[in-house]
Amino acid sequence: MPDPHFRLRPTDVDPATVLYVDGVEPGYRSLSHWPGNTTPAALKRETSTAIVLAWAALLAGERARVVGPFDVVANNHYDTDGALSVYAALRPEQALARETTALSAAEAGDFAVWRGPEALAVDLTVAHLPRHPDAPIAPLLADDADDDQRWETAYRWLIEHLGDVLDEPFRYEAAWRERHARIAADVGEVEAGRGPRVERFVDEDLAVVEVDGPLTVVALHHAVGDLFRVLVVHGGRHGCRFRMLLRDESWFDLGRADAPRRPDLEPLRSRLAALETADRGAWWATPLALPVAQLGFGDQEAGPGGFFADIDLAREPPSDLSRDDVVSAVRAAWANP
Repeated sequence: MPDPHFRLRPTDVDPATVLYVDGVEPGYRSLSHWPGNTTPAALKRETSTAIVLAWAALLAGERARVVGPFDVVANNHYDTDGALSVYAALRPEQALARETTALSAAEAGDFAVWRGPEALAVDLTVAHLPRHPDAPIAPLLADDADDDQRWETAYRWLIEHLGDVLDEPFRYEAAWRERHARIAADVGEVEAGRGPRVERFVDEDLAVVEVDGPLTVVALHHAVGDLFRVLVVHGGRHGCRFRMLLRDESWFDLGRADAPRRPDLEPLRSRLAALETADRGAWWATPLALPVAQLGFGDQEAGPGGFFADIDLAREPPSDLSRDDVVSAVRAAWANP
């Protein structure tokens, strides 16, 4: 029997021959931390890469017993945790030899957390691969290639070369050098005590973060540590701007009993809207089903940004509510849902 191979969202093969890693699809087996996964309880971990590496560490016969035989390793999206999971499923011994870096890079990619400069370099290499003109697969892609074509090409390149990337994380830094430097500088400010001001409310799993300007999301998460509900406050002479984030760790199945939980944002949005007197915008909230759920004041269409967009509230309108008003409303809403 030939070795398993990768397919992006296969639809023309028997589901019984397919193993999804990281993503999930109804009717398919999975080794994944996404909601709805079929990962065996003994293998559950915080990232899909950790799950697949735990499977890879089993003896060959035990691997087959745990998930059964498969001909195709599949995923339905493209990111660093997905790429590392595919690599570990198809090249288990190679991945296990690089386990420490792989685990750190998966966490850096999926949770936007600081796991050191090497982990960030691996994540940025994977993230920039499908579209950057300096990426090694750029000559293989037509200018009008769609996302699926770019992702499939990137996955196939990474299956063969991810070991080299893990061994030499800065090999392809031309594609992302400035971004890496910006994040590292922000993290350095946090660690030196010159970063954002943070007030912690452990009982509510809440961090209130006061910023004076833009902040990379990795540095924001580094500043708040193990708290997963984050209220960002950007003060100014005309009032405060606000952004609430429910970090994506609370969306995933982390495989542990004390995993963070996410409250419904709509009651809080309604409470703040009732208190608001400014007519410069409105309090909005994104659906709770999104990996990073958000709440803010202003224009929702302009507000949330990308999945892990950096925090920059300067262009958003200020609320008439004070910092203390909003913090009190947040704590009251979650203490008495």
